[in-house]
Amino acid sequence: MKFTQMGFVYLMFSVLLVILGIWDLIMIKPVTYDVIATSIVLIVIGATLGVSLFVQSWVKAAIFVDGLVFIATGITFLLAPYNYVFILFGVILLVIAVLAYMKRLPNFLLRLFYKN
Repeated sequence: MKFTQMGFVYLMFSVLLVILGIWDLIMIKPVTYDVIATSIVLIVIGATLGVSLFVQSWVKAAIFVDGLVFIATGITFLLAPYNYVFILFGVILLVIAVLAYMKRLPNFLLRLFYKN
């Protein structure tokens, strides 16, 4: 990977997301299910963004994992109607990841997943 200035910005953003997720768990009292859900989502999105920066072929897997985390968080920690939004967004991410693996997306979107 060429480490560009924009790559550095993305890396700092992913570190910031992880730090904010941990910060929520430590500093917000009382710890409710909403805080736990927010922290989990922030940490996982930050980690998958950081990983996908270094290994471009893992972008599809990162989107798939993010979709699974959104669905699991929506089912486990959140109450209606927020959980429906999380579940719907997670399903959309899963569908995009599966279609990207199958190469069934339009060409302008497939270029995002299969860069040389």
